[in-house]
Amino acid sequence: MRALSVWRVGRRSLARVAGLVFRRKARERALADEVESHLAMHVDDNIRRGLSPDEARRQARLALGGLDVMKEAYRDQGTVPVIEHTVQDIRLALRQLIKSPGLAATAILVLALGMGGCLAVFGLVEAALLRPLPYSEPDRLVDVMETNPQFPRSNLSYQDFRDWQSTNTVFSSLEAYRQRGHMLATPGGSAMVPGMQVSGGFFRTLGIHPILGRDFSAGESSSAGARVAIITYRTWRERFGSDSRVVGRSVTLSGESHTIVGVLPATFQYAPSEGAEFWTPIDATGGCLARRSCHSLDGIGRLKPGVTIEAAGAAMTVIARQLERQYPDSNRDQGAFVGPLAEVIVGNIRPTLWLLLGGAALLLGIACTNVVSLLLVRTESRRRELSVRLALGASRAR
Repeated sequence: MRALSVWRVGRRSLARVAGLVFRRKARERALADEVESHLAMHVDDNIRRGLSPDEARRQARLALGGLDVMKEAYRDQGTVPVIEHTVQDIRLALRQLIKSPGLAATAILVLALGMGGCLAVFGLVEAALLRPLPYSEPDRLVDVMETNPQFPRSNLSYQDFRDWQSTNTVFSSLEAYRQRGHMLATPGGSAMVPGMQVSGGFFRTLGIHPILGRDFSAGESSSAGARVAIITYRTWRERFGSDSRVVGRSVTLSGESHTIVGVLPATFQYAPSEGAEFWTPIDATGGCLARRSCHSLDGIGRLKPGVTIEAAGAAMTVIARQLERQYPDSNRDQGAFVGPLAEVIVGNIRPTLWLLLGGAALLLGIACTNVVSLLLVRTESRRRELSVRLALGASRAR
């Protein structure tokens, strides 16, 4: 019995949906014929009682209790009232918009401006603050820096970085990077291009793999090794015409020949690089990086599974204290800082972005208020129409 009841309910539901989509005209004709036959039977009965044809028809209509109400009840049994009423209301709204094009254009323009501004700002906030970093297991990526009494976050010394890299037990990998522009030799002359120098495992730490060629290998972080470079997807497309044979080609950067060994994915971005086109290994021989007192690098690490940022910071502080005792002249009062990499990507703009999003939401609220005011004025001119609709049986919600 329960199965039969469910089948009947399902059949009625399907019939209602079918009545909403199909056989609308046939259903209306059948309804008109049905109502007219009932009306004719009542008229015939009244005429046999001695009433005139006009009075007989009037009495028949009164007996049926209003044909429009009866038709509406009949329609509701053969369709889905909520959907049909919604469609009717949308049609009415469209007719009203067409009837008042000035009001419609103003309302649409105001709402478009408010929604467009709010969506644009939300997209920026979502990309910068809400969406995870586009790297492998981004929650394990951290920013690694040194500290001193003057600067709670200061650049790394290359020599300290090498000691941290070899003695720490909390990172599965620890790498360094710095900005380094290049003079690129082109057929039209030399051009300044942004670049980055990174330690050998930088891209593997992020979980980024070149789409062409290979990553940096061991021994390429010194001048003794062959000078190589990895280029971004945009550089590959704009400067090399998306040539699939770009790997192995030579480019002259700052007067030195470099061999292109890889092309980064189109989706790769790293905010601190500021649009770097050429990525090269760190050359640590000679110059500033050879001195422990030279601080010019930023560090990035990947935590081992189960290691927290706090634990990593404590462990690196212990190593920093050991280096301070070992090198008191260059490492006096130096500590270690470990924090989420997302903080480096976002920087100090987090409050500004939230404030900007609040302003965009306020702008949308003002736009909606203006449109509501316009519609209220429009509603005043439709007072008589609304009264008639209520009298005909429309609900206040509709």
